[in-house]
Amino acid sequence: MKKTLCIDLRWIDSSGVGVYIKGIMPGIVERLRDVSIVGLGDRSRLQQFSWSQADNMQLVDCQAGRYSLAEQIQLPLAIPRGTDLFFSPYYTIPMLYRGRLAVTVHDLSHRVVLEIIGDRKKRIYAETMFRALRKRASVIFTVSNFSKSELVRLTTGRREDNIIPTHLGISTEWYGAAQLPRTHTRPYFIYVGNIKPYKNLGRLVEAFLRIKDRVPQDLLIVGQSEGLITGESAEFFERVRGAGERIRLTGPVPYKELLSLVGHSDALVMPSLYEGFGLPPVEAMAAGVPVAVANAASLPEVCGDGALYFDPLDVEDIANKLVRIASDSALRKHLTEKGLGQSRLYRWEFCSTKTADGLRAHLESDDGQIIDS
Repeated sequence: MKKTLCIDLRWIDSSGVGVYIKGIMPGIVERLRDVSIVGLGDRSRLQQFSWSQADNMQLVDCQAGRYSLAEQIQLPLAIPRGTDLFFSPYYTIPMLYRGRLAVTVHDLSHRVVLEIIGDRKKRIYAETMFRALRKRASVIFTVSNFSKSELVRLTTGRREDNIIPTHLGISTEWYGAAQLPRTHTRPYFIYVGNIKPYKNLGRLVEAFLRIKDRVPQDLLIVGQSEGLITGESAEFFERVRGAGERIRLTGPVPYKELLSLVGHSDALVMPSLYEGFGLPPVEAMAAGVPVAVANAASLPEVCGDGALYFDPLDVEDIANKLVRIASDSALRKHLTEKGLGQSRLYRWEFCSTKTADGLRAHLESDDGQIIDS
């Protein structure tokens, strides 16, 4: 008799988790062809993906908002009876569901980042979710060894041997990004990601303003700044506006434009104080672009010897590293070569295979339902 795996796909168009879902689903559907897979989400949207048409896939419409009370009520009702394993690709789980669970933890920012934990409701919500998933999940995937260590450090559970690191992958399109038409005529450094305080863009902007008369590059900041629960301060945006044309906030851009912007940049800079993985540096490496990143969180694990590192709390160090990468052609060549090799470690095929194998092991195990209050 076929086992049934139900997967929450409602987040498929979100900036982070959505990339993860799109990356792993083709491999999961293919590798688990003998498993009946049920995807929950916006049926009309999910039908646009070729893997949703596979013989072992079916879709169930469920569009409850993220972090909502409706989510906690509708998700358990949408999960088909007889489901053998429910997989949430994010740390939010249906608390009223009493079947077997699998979950992916991308990072512990909701337990660490000050602007999140400073909000009592957000802190309690996150603490409740992490406590529940550590108690109830049959298998927990993390996107890096760093995120696994943070999960173990900041939460308690009966076991740790069910936590499986699965490094993320990148699209092969990044290897041809530099061949796309150029859309920005002046030379530039680029940052890609949401504009939130823990991304440390305030220090990056300050560092850039200190050296803007010493380098020809502009600074492009590509990512969402509006509608975020924990966005940057008004002072940050005022300072950016005061820099005139030298600093440009593009907002979110279409994927092809993003490929081009990164592919033609002189360097990608990621100053984040906290990252569970950090895809943009790896994508830039694949595009043949030098990267400079914070010596913090998961970034040294992910970037290896393919990046130039700086102290994210030291504005002068950030500024000096930007000058180095702008002026030292030998360094840029070295970083490009090392980065290209590092990028080849991260393929969605590897991530989805390891994830599918972990899911299969718990679909086929007879450890029973894990039910804890």
